[in-house]
Amino acid sequence: MKEALQYVSWAVGLWLELLVIYALWRGPYRQYRLALAYAVALLLATVVEISAATAKPALPLYIYYWIDEGILDILVFCVVIGFIDQAAARARRRPVKRRWLIAGAALIVVTSGALRIGPAHFNHRMTLVSRDLNLCAVVLDLILWSILITSRSPDRHLLLLSGGLGIQLTGAIIGESVGQISRAAVFPGVLLEVLTFFAGLYIWWRAFRIGAAQPPTPPVTEPRA
Repeated sequence: MKEALQYVSWAVGLWLELLVIYALWRGPYRQYRLALAYAVALLLATVVEISAATAKPALPLYIYYWIDEGILDILVFCVVIGFIDQAAARARRRPVKRRWLIAGAALIVVTSGALRIGPAHFNHRMTLVSRDLNLCAVVLDLILWSILITSRSPDRHLLLLSGGLGIQLTGAIIGESVGQISRAAVFPGVLLEVLTFFAGLYIWWRAFRIGAAQPPTPPVTEPRA
């Protein structure tokens, strides 16, 4: 049963990732280059994990998974910070500067990695690190959301993208936390992660599909006194 669900999740994931890339490539990728890089990385990570799971890899399967996860976590930070830059162009007031966001994210990555060093199994430690990074990304996404809703003319595409990413990250945090409670809760936690991941990708596809049919809205400039 679990094996069948694994193949179904791979198929649905690949399909949604390709839809997102195709919708981006039709036009909005010029405005969302970091999002395109993230979508392509998701596709490549899925292909690598499928290949590693169905063949005889040189390294344990979890090594491939955590390498992919580390790259994707970094790209998520880049995507959210890029979205914040775009939203700031339409905001009434300038939010936190980009360099402080980058510095804060880097500090959290280093701190989380340092705190999780110990005798626990590698998978357990990396799960905790991944949860910390997802939590940090959710905080950045909330900053993005607050900028958008206080803007004079909020970008609806960014609102959708922010919402989709927030659903995906929140599902990952809850799923990882549930899986730490007991072995019996691992499968429900993973299922929650997969479903919210699909929901986030679907929202992104819809947002980019709408964006491909409409030109980007120019930023609002403040009138001079």
